[in-house]
Amino acid sequence: MLTSFILKKDYHSDKVKVSRMSKGIYFAVGLALIALGGNWYWNSQTRRTRIERAWNDMTGHDTAKKHEQHSKTFNRPQVLKVTPKIYCAIGYALANSLMIIGKDGIVIVDVTESVTAGQEVMKAFRKITTKPVKAIIYTHNHADHTFGATAFIENKNKMPEIWAHNDILRQFQRVFYTNGAFLRRAMRQFGALLSQTINAGIGFNLRLDTENTDIGLVYPTKLFQGKERDIEVAGLKLKLIHIPGETADQIGVWVPDEKAFLCADDIYKAFPNLYAIRGTPARDLLDWTSSIDTMIALHPEHLVPSHTRPIKGDRYIKDLLTSYRDAIQYVHDQTIRYTNKGYHPNEIATLVKLPKYLAKLPYLQEFYGTVEWSSKGVFNTYMGWFSGDPVELSPFTPDETATRMAKLVGGANVLSAQAKDASEKGDHQWALMLSSYALRVNPDDVMAKDVKVTSLMALGKRQMSANGRHYFFTTAMEELGEVSAEVSDVQRKKFIENVPILNLFKMLQVRFMPESCSHLNITILFAFKDTKQFVRVQVRNSIVLVFDKPSQIFDIKVSTTEKIWKEILISKYAAVSSLASGEFSVEGGLLKFREFIGCFETN
Repeated sequence: MLTSFILKKDYHSDKVKVSRMSKGIYFAVGLALIALGGNWYWNSQTRRTRIERAWNDMTGHDTAKKHEQHSKTFNRPQVLKVTPKIYCAIGYALANSLMIIGKDGIVIVDVTESVTAGQEVMKAFRKITTKPVKAIIYTHNHADHTFGATAFIENKNKMPEIWAHNDILRQFQRVFYTNGAFLRRAMRQFGALLSQTINAGIGFNLRLDTENTDIGLVYPTKLFQGKERDIEVAGLKLKLIHIPGETADQIGVWVPDEKAFLCADDIYKAFPNLYAIRGTPARDLLDWTSSIDTMIALHPEHLVPSHTRPIKGDRYIKDLLTSYRDAIQYVHDQTIRYTNKGYHPNEIATLVKLPKYLAKLPYLQEFYGTVEWSSKGVFNTYMGWFSGDPVELSPFTPDETATRMAKLVGGANVLSAQAKDASEKGDHQWALMLSSYALRVNPDDVMAKDVKVTSLMALGKRQMSANGRHYFFTTAMEELGEVSAEVSDVQRKKFIENVPILNLFKMLQVRFMPESCSHLNITILFAFKDTKQFVRVQVRNSIVLVFDKPSQIFDIKVSTTEKIWKEILISKYAAVSSLASGEFSVEGGLLKFREFIGCFETN
């Protein structure tokens, strides 16, 4: 879909032929749409007619060739030998997986985003050594570094140590709270709903989507706090160093005997993602620059990132790190400068540009993060969501704004006509805004939908950032009704199976429905017979409190196992009525318990 291919469907057969576009342009939407044939759901025109027209209507610069060149960094799976003891598996997944060979075992640093990808990496590592896995190190909480863990655990009876910074637990829970919104936006950012992509900016692609959720997350067994922790595993002396940057919990691994530093996601061959459009807190840029200063002070001869290729040469590494951290600080400092002058964040985003001598450097090309989005993140970090303009304090909803805009110009049809005119003139951002207004007023407006799809594709085509490119194209496909970024039942099941029971209960806090349950005042004690764990849930004042200790004061006691409770969650509570009493028992009133579970959204 976001590739140098366009699928053409022979509607008299089921065969799909692939042909390369002569100009190397990428037509993301064509793949899924034309392959399905038939009519679009909102009118009777064929998909092919609509798609061809939308494609022909697109104007402007296409960044495809630059993406193709960048893809050579990681476009084939391979294991790179960094030193006699350190190996880097690149091209198997979005993130690299790293192996350090010790005397009687190996240490794995980062485990990719899926069990399937992890198994492929492990198979490749096993061609180099058969030594057992003695430890796994998570550099940070992101899925592409943690979700493939079980692929590297070959003997469950001899579990390896799993190391991480203590803050990883808080970061996991933050993602769990917002998993619905986060997942939708992540699917768009990484192009996970697209059957093919150019690349993901810093790696091959994200090997997870709404159906293929091959998750093997294992929680850390060894946590450390503070700046550093020296460990010895498999005869290897390693120093774990807290290097907050892309995440607050991020750590790097210093291998002193090899003069190598495994730098996680603080460095990769692309402008850093100082704000992620999938939805994260803006990264602390001064923490990030400080972490890079820590790396410089180590004088590494090898720098091994968790995305893109290893780097060699102490002088080259120092120069690269210096320019990288200076670019980050530049965005920070200049954003604050314009903030103090009273500029709006959208204005600041147009004013802050890297100096030419930095902007031309290979490691600062905006294939992943962008200066524009980063400056907005800096503003939000210091000033929050409010720009200072009182218009924003109690604004209209998007629907109300659209209705008033339509009334102002003489109707939604006028908005559509103006949007079409803007699109034909190549003013796609304005066309996108106007067509979006028109569709809020009249979702069945065919012209507005055509214009919106064309505008999204045109804006995506010109994006240097793979994240932006994917987001625009995926949103276009959602408008066409061809993909859905909503959480699937398969994803939901895998998620519940992999998340610790206490974290699942904490997620109830953000799924409580006060509009129908504001009267509820109850305490329920859950006793899990298999793990001997207790969880106490209290509802009061339309909020939910979760405790991990038992209490003698409760209204209802539920006795079950973690496995059964997770099955109940997977069934969206439907399994409660069918469970045998020996597996699941309720003391204090089953009807009251059903009222309790009915107060939570089931998604």
